[in-house]
Amino acid sequence: MSLSLKVISCAPRVLEVKKFLSPVEVQHLIDLASGAKGDVSMQRSSVLASGIKNRKDQKIRDTAKQDTRSSTGGWIHREHDVIVDGIFRRVADLLNIDERMMRDQRPPHLIGAEDTESLPTHDRIVEAMQLLRYGPGEEYTPHHDFTYPSIENRYQPRRYATVLMYLTDGLEGGETTFPRAITTEFHDGVKVQPQSGKAVLFYNVLPDGNLDDLSQHSGGKVVSGVKYVANIWVWDPIIA
Repeated sequence: MSLSLKVISCAPRVLEVKKFLSPVEVQHLIDLASGAKGDVSMQRSSVLASGIKNRKDQKIRDTAKQDTRSSTGGWIHREHDVIVDGIFRRVADLLNIDERMMRDQRPPHLIGAEDTESLPTHDRIVEAMQLLRYGPGEEYTPHHDFTYPSIENRYQPRRYATVLMYLTDGLEGGETTFPRAITTEFHDGVKVQPQSGKAVLFYNVLPDGNLDDLSQHSGGKVVSGVKYVANIWVWDPIIA
């Protein structure tokens, strides 16, 4: 599959990928998020309130429901079905990362010489996919996807990149805004309009390893229609 990336902003690094998802994949995710398939629990969205990192069980997260985020959301793991697995594989291709790093890993000390499949990482470097539904009047005010890890954590895990996938067309409102972005055309932020099947890739970490404050972004208030999106957060592949 050939992917064409368009640079939206260099500071922060934001790229757009149209037709990242096929119509079949889009409808499958909408069916999961809307309850049509009944196997994903959609609840009031939460905001990560601490640096706790646990990608194997999202329910363990220390989260808080806040007024900054008024959507409903749920989580699906890569192993949910073949279609979801295929999307994770494509995200790995997009980031030029070995897709095996997005699977559960064996601890390095348990990997023997005969084991050629396992990778010497401490955990998978990706979270479960988050499905989100925004109805009229719902939004996500400006925020960062990264958190500061505890100084006691020797690996200093961080959300390295975000892949945001749009599942609906024909919305009024609901755009993704990077208010701190600076481009040759705009010095007061850039906006990305939702389009079914389109993905936006942006980096939360600078090339030098520091967190990028310019990656702050928001999900605009939906005026009419229902906005469905899917998020995949990828953690630093070097020190995960």
